[in-house]
Amino acid sequence: MPPAGVDQSGRVSALYRKYGPAIFSRCRRLLKDDALAEDATQEVFVRVLNHIESAPDDAAALAWIYRISTNYCLNQIRDRSRQAEPTAPEELPEAPGEHPETGMMDRNLAMQLIDRAPEKLRAAALLYYVDGLEQEQVAQTLGISRRTVINRLQEFAERSRKFVTREGEDAS
Repeated sequence: MPPAGVDQSGRVSALYRKYGPAIFSRCRRLLKDDALAEDATQEVFVRVLNHIESAPDDAAALAWIYRISTNYCLNQIRDRSRQAEPTAPEELPEAPGEHPETGMMDRNLAMQLIDRAPEKLRAAALLYYVDGLEQEQVAQTLGISRRTVINRLQEFAERSRKFVTREGEDAS
């Protein structure tokens, strides 16, 4: 019988082969950088290895790993925003027909809304609004009930409305 570590690393290798591309894609979508996404994917699977004994069966493994990757990437985004590295305007992609200043304001507003949201609201909002998952899929991914997802999305929307309204009043 092989040592437990060998069997566990074999399971992680199998999970990586099966779900690695999906997790890389998820990380790239959130982090918007291939190199950061590669690093994040590796870190996610290191965490999977460290917690492999609590890993769910194959049917629920993707949702479990997806949740780990989402949390890891959200933490990376939060940490980067705290460092406040200025981005040169030429590095920001423009949407077709969009005025550069408008696009920059929209991106800044989106980052402010995400940064200001409590951690528990961020993941649900990103999965629903950015990734386009259905509420039930968000619930499965985060391991919470659909009702909780609905409540978190409502709270996120309300906080966002208040913030946008407050910012609009400050500008006038």
